[in-house]
Amino acid sequence: MCLANRLPHGPEFIVMLMRILPPQAIREAYDNDQAATCVLLCKNWLRDNPDDLSVIHDYATMLYKMTRFDEAMSVYDDALARFPDNRWGIYNQIGHLNRYRGLLPEAEHAYQQAMESNPDEATSYIFLGAVQARQGKLIEAEKTHRLATLCQEGFIDEAYHNLGLVLCGQGRLAEAKECFEKAIEIDNDYAHAIEALKDVTTAIEIDAE
Repeated sequence: MCLANRLPHGPEFIVMLMRILPPQAIREAYDNDQAATCVLLCKNWLRDNPDDLSVIHDYATMLYKMTRFDEAMSVYDDALARFPDNRWGIYNQIGHLNRYRGLLPEAEHAYQQAMESNPDEATSYIFLGAVQARQGKLIEAEKTHRLATLCQEGFIDEAYHNLGLVLCGQGRLAEAKECFEKAIEIDNDYAHAIEALKDVTTAIEIDAE
């Protein structure tokens, strides 16, 4: 007899199976943007593993991608209360939720809270600067990205790249070129910075004609 035919069936077995599936199954659903599956798997996993912060993040992310914003925010609020040492990551995720929802001022506030939680990490500055730039706040975004370049941790090459983009937006092409060059100096395979450098170099040459 086929093994599959010997396994128990029915809704009770399916629920039991989902509760014991390892986080790898959750990650696979998350990576494939299978929001409904991921939410259900996370919910069942968290019943027995309520302190699995990685799964909590996956759960909340997929909730808000299903536009279940209030539920996602409730997950984050609970996480902030239960994991005070992980507030940097949680505030960043709240920023992502608000950015996804189109609430850019609220996203700014969340990223600022993340920065205050870990001022030496560039990531939150980069997120904040991007949200500021999207709102046309180029001077504020420039200041934020400059602060990011001074951080001791995080993606400093990306900070220089984003600073260059903001300077381009202000028409300050020579300064932008220096930023892209700095980003490539840090990571010589940084494709976005390489293309941005080509672009700004061509623009400078055209402007000089």
